[in-house]
Amino acid sequence: MAQSIVKKTYKRELRVGSLILLALTIMVAVVFALGGQKKMFGKKVKYRILFSQTGGLYTGDPVLLTGVEVGNVSLISFPEDLNQQKILVEIEVLKEVAPRIRLDSRARIASASIVYGKLVALSMGSMSFDAVTAGEYITAEDPTDMLAIVDSTTGVMTDIRRVLGKLDDGPGMLSQLLNEPAQLQSILLNLDRSSRHLASLLARASNSKGAVGTLLADTVAIAQTLSDMQAASANLKKLSMQMASTKSVFGRLVNDEEYGKAVGDDLKTTLHHLANITAKIDSGQGAVAQLLNDPSIYHGLQDIVLGIERSSMAKWLIQNRRKAGEKTKKNIETLPER
Repeated sequence: MAQSIVKKTYKRELRVGSLILLALTIMVAVVFALGGQKKMFGKKVKYRILFSQTGGLYTGDPVLLTGVEVGNVSLISFPEDLNQQKILVEIEVLKEVAPRIRLDSRARIASASIVYGKLVALSMGSMSFDAVTAGEYITAEDPTDMLAIVDSTTGVMTDIRRVLGKLDDGPGMLSQLLNEPAQLQSILLNLDRSSRHLASLLARASNSKGAVGTLLADTVAIAQTLSDMQAASANLKKLSMQMASTKSVFGRLVNDEEYGKAVGDDLKTTLHHLANITAKIDSGQGAVAQLLNDPSIYHGLQDIVLGIERSSMAKWLIQNRRKAGEKTKKNIETLPER
């Protein structure tokens, strides 16, 4: 008995559920049919719009003028001109609203409700512009390319995931810091100690009377130091330009290979002769060597000088010869050049 009652209740609930499901299906079908047909009473005017892409717009989708439904999409096709890389969309709007569609009106594709999907939105034009003639084109505002945005966002997210993966499992220093708290804590402690030491050094430099303290405290000294540094830099630049030029000796030595080789050979020869001369002097050969190595010659010359100083005859003779030489030199200088 109880089992029979349960079966009847189940059948009754099943019939009720089926009727509700059927009613919902019919209602949804009717809504879609009405949404697709959009049959509106009254005369209509056709206009054309050229979009770069329609993004899911279909024939029968509504046309709104500042939010009010005034027509529907009647055709989606391609222009006859093959060079025109646009999509032709024809719309039909009620004749009584046509005067509000002016030359400054704009058409764009926008998202509608879940039922409609997409729609064509028109902006109401200004009365200072002429009305758009039936069958003519309304200026389009192309919608944002959502596919490009999605692709770009996908690429960015892929890069972010790749970076996060490397941070999580990678062998780099940043990955080790994130995965090893002890090492990160040690680095932070070292940074803290370094910052405290740096602050202490700056405080001592600021309070000291040395060169660093003077520069930090005396703006005049800083300006003078910077001026001196600029002057030194300018001089160094000038010197480097002179050194790079082939007009100076050093420049020729650096930039002229043949001249540098010749000077090097001459210097080598000179050093060789100088070494021979110094060797002879050191070994006692020649008058110069005797003067340097034999003290008796020096003492003899010293005795001669003392004897001349004490001899009035010798002094007179030296002075007389000196005056005669000066007179001869003067006479030579006054002679006319030939």
